[in-house]
Amino acid sequence: MKKILLSLCLLIVISCTSRKENKTVPQADVPKALQDNKENKLTSYSKRGSEDLVEKLYDEKVKSTPALQEIEILTDKLNDAGDDSLETYNDFKAKNQQYYNSASSHLNSIKDSLLKKEIQWVIERNTLAYNNKISGLNDLVTNLNGKSGSADDHHSALMILISLGMMKEYQEKNMPSPIPIESVINNYSNLIQKMDSVIHKNK
Repeated sequence: MKKILLSLCLLIVISCTSRKENKTVPQADVPKALQDNKENKLTSYSKRGSEDLVEKLYDEKVKSTPALQEIEILTDKLNDAGDDSLETYNDFKAKNQQYYNSASSHLNSIKDSLLKKEIQWVIERNTLAYNNKISGLNDLVTNLNGKSGSADDHHSALMILISLGMMKEYQEKNMPSPIPIESVINNYSNLIQKMDSVIHKNK
C-alpha cells in the first residue's frame, strides 16, 4: 500500500512539474493583446475602447506602423468633417419638415372645403418646388454616405487582414509543446496500470 501511495505522489509531482514548465516556457514575440497579463489594458489608437481582439491587435500594430497611423488620422478627420458638413443640411431639412408638418396640421383645421383644397394645392406646389431645389443636395448626401460606408468596409477588412497576419506569426512561433500533455497521458496510463494490478490482486 505504501508503494502505491509513493507512486501516486510521484505521479502528482511529475504532473505539477510538467504544468509549471509548460507555463514558464517563454513566448516568442507575443503581441501585448495576446499576453497572459490580465492587468494589461491597451489604449485604443482610434479611441474605440473595445475589448475586441481584432481591434486590440490592429491598434497595437498601428502604434508601430506610420502608414497605418496616417490612415487612422485621415479616417478620424474625414469622419469629423463628414459630420460637420451634414450638420447644416440636417438642420435645414429638419426645419422644413417641421414646417410642413405644422402647415398640414393647420390645413386640417380649415372647415371650408373649397378653401381647404385651394390651400392644400398651394402647399403641395410649394413642397414640390422645395423637393426639386434640395434634390441636388440629397444626391450629394447619398454619395457621401456611400463613400463613408465603403470606407468603413475597407477599414474592417484592413483590421482583419492586419490582425490575421499577427495571429499567423503568433501561431507559428508560439505553438505549445505536446510534451507536457504526452507526459501526463503516460503518467495516467502508468497509474491505471498500477491500479489494475492492485484491483486484480484484491479480486
